[in-house]
Amino acid sequence: MTLASDGARAPSGQQAVGQAGGHSGGLVPGPAPGAVAVHFHGPNAAASAAPRPQTGPAWGTAVLVNRDGSDGQRYPLSGEYLVIGRAGADIAFDEDRFLARQHARIERGADGSIKVLPIDNLNGVFRKTDAPVDLVDGMTILVGREVLRYERVDPEETKVHPLTRHGVSLFGSPPREPWGRLFQIVPSGGYRDVRHLAGEEIVLGREEGDIVFRDDAFMSRRHAAVTWNGTRAQITDLGSSNGTFVRVEGATPLKHGDHVRMGDQLLRIELGR
Repeated sequence: MTLASDGARAPSGQQAVGQAGGHSGGLVPGPAPGAVAVHFHGPNAAASAAPRPQTGPAWGTAVLVNRDGSDGQRYPLSGEYLVIGRAGADIAFDEDRFLARQHARIERGADGSIKVLPIDNLNGVFRKTDAPVDLVDGMTILVGREVLRYERVDPEETKVHPLTRHGVSLFGSPPREPWGRLFQIVPSGGYRDVRHLAGEEIVLGREEGDIVFRDDAFMSRRHAAVTWNGTRAQITDLGSSNGTFVRVEGATPLKHGDHVRMGDQLLRIELGR
């Protein structure tokens, strides 16, 4: 895998108001962020169906981030909401097979607040973290190409009862008390490796850390850290090149400069532009 791919054709849908060279999809070119998507694919083709007409002045812009990190096409945001998806959506990427026809909505409330609302329940929407994020049971995160599901460990599971047979205790690894675990989600929808989390900090990376993914070229040397203070787990990006993403649940507020990932597309939201 390389960070670059063949040049992308211009997706249609919401009309672009500018275009820069490069490749679509952002620095993390690939997994459709969600329950089963971990593939990396090429550029998107133009949509064939007409989008829903937009009315009123633009209150923001969705900027497609190229795979080299530069800005790509710019899509004006106007009206009460816009739909992102495949053919027929307001912002459409026809050949992104990880996107549903109606994948997500970007909405503007009466008070001027902006939210993203996932419509597709299979692959969902991921938001790039810019500060530590609390991990809740069942949350899905995206680091490099790895789609990981976090689960809390029930305290009862940490209790280890030594096996004794005929008065002899079994010799084994020293017991540890994990407080959480990460499941690797594969395209079949099942799990591969399960990594248990113990201690106050667990670093995820490509070359260094407690959990290492040496074959993931999209992960930084030290990518992210999962921390535990006894009651709360958090994930923090460690200045990685491609960022750390968490899957959003329900309508989620967006602020100026936020990045959201849908399918193979990485969009930066600019408000008031």
